[in-house]
Parts: sequence; C-alpha cells; structure tokens
Amino acid sequence: MPQDESNLPDRGAAQAAGRILIHKGGALNARVYRVTEGDGKMRIEKDFSECSWIVRNTLGRFLIFRECWILRCLQGTGVVPGSVEKISPFAMREDWCAGFTLRESCCGVHEENKPGVKVVEGVPREVLDAPIPREFFEALEAGIRAVHRKGFVHLDLHNERNVMVTPGYKPVILDWQSALPLAKVPLLGWLLRRIDMAGVYKFRDRFRPGELDKGRMSLLKRERFLRRHFWVPRLKI
Repeated sequence: MPQDESNLPDRGAAQAAGRILIHKGGALNARVYRVTEGDGKMRIEKDFSECSWIVRNTLGRFLIFRECWILRCLQGTGVVPGSVEKISPFAMREDWCAGFTLRESCCGVHEENKPGVKVVEGVPREVLDAPIPREFFEALEAGIRAVHRKGFVHLDLHNERNVMVTPGYKPVILDWQSALPLAKVPLLGWLLRRIDMAGVYKFRDRFRPGELDKGRMSLLKRERFLRRHFWVPRLKI
C-alpha cells in the first residue's frame, strides 16, 4: 500500500542534517548524498527533489516508492542495507555501509587500481590491497539465492560498483532500481535467475580464478554467449 505522506519525517529537519553529495544524478536520476544524522549515524539518501517537476512527480515518486518496497521485502536476506526509510514522496534513506565496492578492490583485477595507491575513505590500505576470500563469494551466492526465494531478481549484477565488501567480508548489494519481482511464468523466472547467477559467477571467476566448478563455469559460459549475441551491449558480462 502507498505510504501515508502525512506521517513522513519532516523534510526541513532532514535537510538540516549534514549532507555530502556523492553522485550528481542527472535529468532522470536521483542525487545521492551521504548524510550524518543528529546521533552521528551515517546514511545514504537518494533524492529526486531537484529534478524537474514532471520527473520528480512521476518517475521520482514511482522509483522511490518501488525501491523502498523492494528493500523492505528483502530484509533478512543478508545482502541489503539494514534499514530503509521514505523521508518524502521524492526521497529515501538507507543505512550507509562501510567498506568498498568490488570495482575499488586493488587485488589485481583492475590495472588502474594500484596496490598502495588506491584510497577508499575509511578502508585500511592493506584491506583494499588484500585478495578477497572465497567465503565472500560463497556468501554472495547464498544471498542472491535468498533474494530469489523472496521472489525477486536484481538484474544488474554485472556491475562491480553494485557489490560492496563490508567489514568481515560480508557482501551488500546496492542499486535495486533494476530489480523485478520474479515472473509467474516458470521459464522466464528461470532465465532471470540465471542472469543474476551469471553475474555472481563472473565476479568469482575474476577475483578467484580457477575456483568455479564445472557446473557453474558452464552456466557462466552459456550466459556470456547468449548475452553477447542477444542482450544489449551495456549488460555484457
């Protein structure tokens, strides 16, 4: 059910909290801020308020409502931020996660991330430089399977900026705007789940080469072939 907007937290109080812009957004995208609340807790805020009137009152309202709903449905899977809150019709906040994304790792996958040079705020350099353990990718796979059991698919797991490595090497998945409820048509649901799992296996094959068993590697190779020839180029794996 749509949230009663009369019960939303005061927007003026929300704006008074310390906010640091971390993503400018665009004509059709929310601005993203890191917010320090009065008790010192840090959260991530997505805000469509500065988009045009028509965007914030159509796409903005829809995407904020939709992402809040999805994240609430997925609490307990272990791979989403701990809480989510709609603070206005056009904005939401979720828990800020300490750590770094797979894209920021310096363990040898990305040549531009030089060990001892790449810096991520709040992450010790030796952690950023260290190999990511096998257990992280096992937990990521288990978390995605839990998401599927809840009836959703992420559909943007090819993007290493969407997977965070948090303290204790716990995975947290970001950016659920592309997520979909699983289709009731069994074949379509099966195909969508395979797209998610191929993304998980891609990460493990890149960061832990040689560890995928025959079945997982076979799925990854088939999905690479299909997406290379039949999927949009942006989503190639």
